[in-house]
Amino acid sequence: MRPRPTVLVALGSLACGGGATPGKVTPQSPQQTLAQFMSAVKENNIERMGALWGSERGAATTWMKSDQLRERLSVVQKYVDHAGYRVIEGPLPVPGHDNMQTFKVELQRQAGCTVVFPVDLVRTKNGGWVVNDVHLGSIPTPGTSCRQ
Repeated sequence: MRPRPTVLVALGSLACGGGATPGKVTPQSPQQTLAQFMSAVKENNIERMGALWGSERGAATTWMKSDQLRERLSVVQKYVDHAGYRVIEGPLPVPGHDNMQTFKVELQRQAGCTVVFPVDLVRTKNGGWVVNDVHLGSIPTPGTSCRQ
């Protein structure tokens, strides 16, 4: 009995990268998404940040122009860059938005500076989670003195 071509194609696509690559698994929970996003920020991995940031439509990499996405995420990366972080509260529901959750995150910046700010995540139409808003207005400008 000979294998059918469709079976061979399916098996071939799985063997040749059709699945997720190690370390790049699509997050299944808001907590996983936040952890992977914060890791991408620390690594200055704008491409990975774009796969973890977006809206209900999905990851921004799928619907936003790449130059615009890089520009926006470069700013986010500068503000959220950290020596370490911890979630101090969350996930919490966002009133009026059943598809959103929020976290309070403490960033540890250089020189012993800590900053607490909210991060909102949204469930995408395909059921995954992406970072939707890091509330840059509540984070001191990078390079300025740190005030709690």
